[in-house]
Amino acid sequence: MLLPFSVSHERPKKMKYSYLSKTIFPFLLFSFAILSAQKIIIINNAGESINVKSGKKEITINGNDKKEFSETKRISISGPKDLNRFINIFLEPSDQLVIAVEKNTTIHYSGDQASLHQYINEQLNIDTFGSINLYENAGNNKKAGELKNISELLLVNIMKKANLRNILITQNDKDSTKRLKNHIKYSWLNTLFPSIGRADMDFRKEVINYYFKKYIEPDIEKYSCGNSLQYNVLEILAKNKDILQAKLPVYPIVEHTDADNINQYLPQNCQKQYFRNKYNYLEHINGHSKAYYKKVLKEKFNDE
Repeated sequence: MLLPFSVSHERPKKMKYSYLSKTIFPFLLFSFAILSAQKIIIINNAGESINVKSGKKEITINGNDKKEFSETKRISISGPKDLNRFINIFLEPSDQLVIAVEKNTTIHYSGDQASLHQYINEQLNIDTFGSINLYENAGNNKKAGELKNISELLLVNIMKKANLRNILITQNDKDSTKRLKNHIKYSWLNTLFPSIGRADMDFRKEVINYYFKKYIEPDIEKYSCGNSLQYNVLEILAKNKDILQAKLPVYPIVEHTDADNINQYLPQNCQKQYFRNKYNYLEHINGHSKAYYKKVLKEKFNDE
């Protein structure tokens, strides 16, 4: 008689424990997720309203006001005094970054990874574009060794400023680190490749194959154009495919144009970037055919 009695008391305890575990544990997970969520705070100290866009979300921030974003990789800010900026974000899931737009339209960063974002968004382009004349001089003089030394010394200095030990992606890299490495690498190549495009054929063949083999080939199978940097580099490779000592993958053409001979070597999101670049240019000059490119982006690439 004792056995059934003791068993009957045990079952409610298990049921009670099961109930608590099903209610409290999810609550704890939810609370932790809220506390550890990535957060980007935009503060408007410019004195006038600014527009901030992240993905398809666009809001206006009045003067001396602030707004919060989360889980974003890029933010665009536009407003007074020709303010038109793109801010690349490289945060871990629990990081918080404050971006303040000042009265002179300068951008100030504070919080997690502040110095990194200050460098990437405010100085990196100055460093990369500042070496173009050196690249062109090396190309004009057909000094491939000098070009490699100059460009790779610059890359090493950039990596130090970004606190990176290498530029190639590894399996252990976090998502934000992978994106950071790609952004730096293709920002660097984006100024290097165009500067040698008009060089002597033999010189061009040597250096393009050198950089392709060392820096680009590991990306080719899963190549992606998150922005115009990767597109510009792959377009130059496609234009020089006859001297490239490797075969580029061929992709279906999403929308046929007179650039099919180049676009066939671009994956779908890089073809999308082709149309995006065309539309942005025509929008800037108010070109008459911009409506066509906008239509293709919307209907073929689901890009508003």
